[in-house]
Amino acid sequence: MPVGKCERRREPRYRVGWSATLTCYSSDEEESVEAKVVEVSRNGARLQVHSLQAGPHHLVVGSESIRFTLKVDLPEAAFSAPVSIVWYSSGREKDTFEVGVMFLQRSEEHQAGMEKLLTDVALESRHVRC
Repeated sequence: MPVGKCERRREPRYRVGWSATLTCYSSDEEESVEAKVVEVSRNGARLQVHSLQAGPHHLVVGSESIRFTLKVDLPEAAFSAPVSIVWYSSGREKDTFEVGVMFLQRSEEHQAGMEKLLTDVALESRHVRC
């Protein structure tokens, strides 16, 4: 970590490579975009996508009229949670974008599932510091 720069996040982040689907719900429409979860924490995730659009809908930061759900199917567990888009930028890889999402409405079931996944991930990986 560079001198003078400290980690502001409350929860550690872990590098992962999970295939996922980000689904957009608006009025009576439902559209999805394929995503890759590249970092995850108890509070949210960083996704890699090839488009900032799900059907006719743009992935909008802080949108109140469009709802999003992130779904990840892993061999050890399936994970689905409502999310809010908090930021996006051009990706580190060519023709990709990065999207930061925050998990919403964390139920006890969601928390238990996330704890198990993060425990498994923590054993396999290292914390992301920068």
